[in-house]
Amino acid sequence: MPPAPVDPRPALPIPRGLVFAASGWIAASWIIAIGVQPPLQPSSAVYTPAARMLLASMVIGGLVAWPLFRLSTGGNRRPIASALLDLATLVALFQIVVWPLRLVTSWPADRTLLVDLHGIAWLASIAGVLASVAAREGGARAWTMTVFVLWLVLPPVLVITLGLPGDLARISPLVEVWNIASAGPAEIAPGDWRRVAIEFAVAAVIWWAAIATSTAGEESVDSVV
Repeated sequence: MPPAPVDPRPALPIPRGLVFAASGWIAASWIIAIGVQPPLQPSSAVYTPAARMLLASMVIGGLVAWPLFRLSTGGNRRPIASALLDLATLVALFQIVVWPLRLVTSWPADRTLLVDLHGIAWLASIAGVLASVAAREGGARAWTMTVFVLWLVLPPVLVITLGLPGDLARISPLVEVWNIASAGPAEIAPGDWRRVAIEFAVAAVIWWAAIATSTAGEESVDSVV
């Protein structure tokens, strides 16, 4: 019997550097936003503002720190697989942050789920973009980082300076997560779920384009394992 063909592509290692950096970011954000000592009168009214700050820090970490970390490294020969592995790692860590916040806030399960889905959709979009540019050098990486920063800060700046409708500011993930986290136990509007669906659709298109135009040869999704 002839020997089984050997896949020349070794399995990708766990991104330990990303896990360490993301865990450190989460720990530092938790200490800054919530602290290490409980308040004198612990209640959801006390913890909710801190939870908002924590989520805002998670957004900044996902939109700025993670892309900066990846785009500052050398070219990647397996960008699709690496981006998927990063995405799975960060989504898993995000669950550890989001769901325990229900214990100290007045958010119902559906509001927590809404925050969670927004976070997953944003991370998926960023991972798809990183997969598209990770194998490139120079200007493409700088422009990608610029786009991420503008996505974060430009919508609210335009709304404030030009007097545009306030809902346009929610294009920014920072504004969106702040608004969701500020509503407490209020019922979620149907439009909030539609925004999540649109974000996942955008992420799917980005990933389709990344896979179709991958510069890493014949890399495919199943090369992650």
